Amino acid sequence: MTRIFQIGLLTEAFLNISGSLVFLRYPLWCLSYMLPQSTTGKTTTVPASAAVLWQIYAGLVLALTVPILMVVPESRAVYEKRDLVFKTLTAGEVALVGILGWHGLGFSEEQEGGFSRAGLLTTASLLLPALTWHSFAVWLRPDLMRPESSTKSVLDQKKGL
Repeated sequence: MTRIFQIGLLTEAFLNISGSLVFLRYPLWCLSYMLPQSTTGKTTTVPASAAVLWQIYAGLVLALTVPILMVVPESRAVYEKRDLVFKTLTAGEVALVGILGWHGLGFSEEQEGGFSRAGLLTTASLLLPALTWHSFAVWLRPDLMRPESSTKSVLDQKKGL
């Protein structure tokens, strides 16, 4: 099972890195999908400040990818490290989905912040697979994060061997 988990970690890291590089290089293009259409049917212009914040977000995603890559190989206390990494990512994803959903569903007394409702909700929904994966591994199947040898010894103890 650990091999499957390691493949999942590498896949997540690959997606994070590729997405972040696009976010860093083309922030205006990425954000153009989040802006509402004007009355003339044209998309409004992306503010430069939003583009910079988008690039900062990309930098944070890249920074959070480093711990993911560090827990791919088996090592001493790797279970505890993976558990900490996944709980940290889950907390961030819960916060982001909550904030995006709050504004996207119109619960905020403020305006949407210049983003379309569909853009906010789509962005929140794109975080749900990662949130589901991290939550599943931490709370439903933590054995996936254990090294192969550790999983076998736990199973042997349960069998009484």
